[in-house]
Amino acid sequence: MKMKEVCAAAGLTERAVRFYVQEQLVSPQSQRRGGRTWLDFSEADVERLHAIGTLRKAGFTIDEIRSMGRDFQNNAPAVAFALRRRLQEAIDAYERLRHIDTAQAEDLEGYAALLEREVRGQPLPDSDRPAARHVDLDAWHDRVEWLLMLGSAFLFWRLYNNIVDLLSDRFALLSIAFWNPLVYFLLFAVLPLPIALVLGSWAGKWLCRHFAYVP
Repeated sequence: MKMKEVCAAAGLTERAVRFYVQEQLVSPQSQRRGGRTWLDFSEADVERLHAIGTLRKAGFTIDEIRSMGRDFQNNAPAVAFALRRRLQEAIDAYERLRHIDTAQAEDLEGYAALLEREVRGQPLPDSDRPAARHVDLDAWHDRVEWLLMLGSAFLFWRLYNNIVDLLSDRFALLSIAFWNPLVYFLLFAVLPLPIALVLGSWAGKWLCRHFAYVP
């Protein structure tokens, strides 16, 4: 079934239908032709779209509809109770405020003073709370990568020292050469250090790719 037929049968706009598809509330067949994606809706898809529109008009959220669609028998009772509670809270708020007219106040502060007793003890809306702290994931990944690079360099330094001690005990010429601090550190910087940094960088990228950071 094509989009115009779907909209007419479900009583929805094309924009609403595409939004519900985007939110994965309904999953029609799709085909890619001529650089465009064509959606093909079944009768079951249209019935689901009509039901979604009805539930949205009743006040259910997208997440609540998704939850009921996933497991209606287990999730619907709690979702319906949550909606009834929201509606009751709205009714209670209306009953508290319906007798207070803006004509009774001269300005914003005066109107708020009239409402203050009625709303005392009520929480602020969730939308008025500060948003969660934004985490710069790129910066976080960089820190993890640098930390593992430093850790890898430290481990390679310890390993390098152990190898040098072992070789110095067995070869007198190497022992003499390693007495020179410049030679000692130069050899580490030329060979083990680059390997350590590459391995540490690889480990950091792998870790950030496979484990999501949750603030």
